[in-house]
Amino acid sequence: MNLTLHVNGDSLTMLAEIIDLRADPQDDILLRKLLAHAFPGLRLRRGALTINPDENTLVYSYEHDFLALDKTRFENLLANFAETTQELRNTAQRLRYR
Repeated sequence: MNLTLHVNGDSLTMLAEIIDLRADPQDDILLRKLLAHAFPGLRLRRGALTINPDENTLVYSYEHDFLALDKTRFENLLANFAETTQELRNTAQRLRYR
């Protein structure tokens, strides 16, 4: 699993690819199913699903106050982010072929 971390000022942003997207109606349906699965956002743990238009991928992102992190909190945040990412990947694969 590849995770990308960006620090910009006092903001830490974590990004992870969930699934490659194709320009076809089936992936439009997949996006609708994933967004319905995530409603009302509890499964995203305060993160967001976005589309990276440059790479045509669905991305899970999470932003946190960088200055509020200590070692333990960062480790927990990273573990929760990785767990949620894997759950979203598994769900996307399952829903794509349903």
